[in-house]
Amino acid sequence: MLRRLDDNLWCSDSSVRLPGGVHMPARMTVVRLDDGLWLHSPLPFDDATTNAVRELGEVAHIVAPNCFHHLHVAAAAERFPDASIHAPRGLRAKRPDLRIDADLQSGAERWPAMDVIEIDGAPELDEFVFFHRPSGSLIVTDLVFNIHEARGLMLPLVLRMVGAWRRLNQSRIWRRYTKDRSAAAAAVQLVLDHEIRRVIPAHGDVLEAPDTREQLAGALAWMRAGAA
Repeated sequence: MLRRLDDNLWCSDSSVRLPGGVHMPARMTVVRLDDGLWLHSPLPFDDATTNAVRELGEVAHIVAPNCFHHLHVAAAAERFPDASIHAPRGLRAKRPDLRIDADLQSGAERWPAMDVIEIDGAPELDEFVFFHRPSGSLIVTDLVFNIHEARGLMLPLVLRMVGAWRRLNQSRIWRRYTKDRSAAAAAVQLVLDHEIRRVIPAHGDVLEAPDTREQLAGALAWMRAGAA
């Protein structure tokens, strides 16, 4: 259900079934902030997971971190109706049926313990990443994968094709979605300017190593190469 990663930081690991019979590892991250719990990229909630979250405190924020990770946000809001829903601006047009209370934006004004960084230059994805300063943890969605184990044969095949199997790396699919490499490069440099001790991806293993930041910089080499 919930796994503790650090003080005021937990995750819930599961998998989602994609077209073609692909089973993708998936993760929801939970952070306790001063005003309540913060849920990043919700997964389907059963009663046990709901109760485990409620034991940690009241849910104040539900975050759809990019324009792809939104399928379970409405269900999470049903479980925690007093929580505010935060999402990229582009998701409003894609999901007019989804209640969105606040647009995500870069900075630390909304959540003082969290630096929020928009990965500019890929508007169709419009991913935001989050640096939890007390734990030195970078929370990402599709910016990088770190998948080393898979259920079935299809996922390893797909990940090999996009260069993201059994290593921390960025999928080559970003090359399709990135329209402004200079803007994207500037955004990832802002990410790498942080003292990152842990990377928590939505897909794959949590990375904690002496060279975590250096591994992340290597994984983002294609995007960083677009710097003006």
